[in-house]
Amino acid sequence: MSTAQQLRETGEAMGLRGAELQSFVTEQQTLEDERKAKEDERLEKTRSFELERGKLELKRGEQASIEKEKERQLELDREERVKQEKEKERQEKEKERQLEIDREERARQEKKKERQLELEREDRARQQKERERRLELEREEKARQEKEEARQEREKER
Repeated sequence: MSTAQQLRETGEAMGLRGAELQSFVTEQQTLEDERKAKEDERLEKTRSFELERGKLELKRGEQASIEKEKERQLELDREERVKQEKEKERQEKEKERQLEIDREERARQEKKKERQLELEREDRARQQKERERRLELEREEKARQEKEEARQEREKER
């Protein structure tokens, strides 16, 4: 049964007839239409509000996600800087260690070179002494031979 039929029956039960009944039905339908329009408007406002709230929550969620991503990126950047600083520090220590090794090696080579030069000087000095000793021995031998020859000459003369 339609709403118009129900309204007609309600109006007749109230004792309305003819134009009054028609006016009652029309008036009630208008009131019902207005009530439905208000209800539709209220529902539309509610839907619109819910939609806006959903959009706002989505936007907040996106903002929160963006903020978290920024924070994560900042943390990654900070970790990368710390990592680079540690690597730079490690490289500097390695460079310093290598420089120290090089200094020690140069000092060792220099000491070895000095020792070699000292040995060569000692060897030259020893060879020089040996030559001088041989010359001295040769002179002594020559002097002895000359004495011997002179003695033999004197003995021949006798």
